[in-house]
Amino acid sequence: MWNNKRGMMGSLIYKRERDVWYYLLRAVLRKKVAPEHLVRARIISFRSQLLDFGNLVGGAKAIPDGLKILGYLKDDSPKWFHCDYEQRKCPRASVCTIIHLINP
Repeated sequence: MWNNKRGMMGSLIYKRERDVWYYLLRAVLRKKVAPEHLVRARIISFRSQLLDFGNLVGGAKAIPDGLKILGYLKDDSPKWFHCDYEQRKCPRASVCTIIHLINP
């Protein structure tokens, strides 16, 4: 039962993070019809503490989900979406994430 509760908490945390990214993306991007080609992107995370690569990519999962809802991706599967992930160390006051759609 403990593992089940832990899994539920992880799911709730992810949904909250997904919703936050969706609202942030929606504030700067208009909804559109998803393209019928592979979309390439680059996500650069400016962080005060660097993460290992797995956590960087896993933590950014909500970004492609938000792009998909807004119609910038047909799907976030490898057939329709490829992303390069980077992180750079910066002061805490300068923490941000830059999303660059190469061929939207």
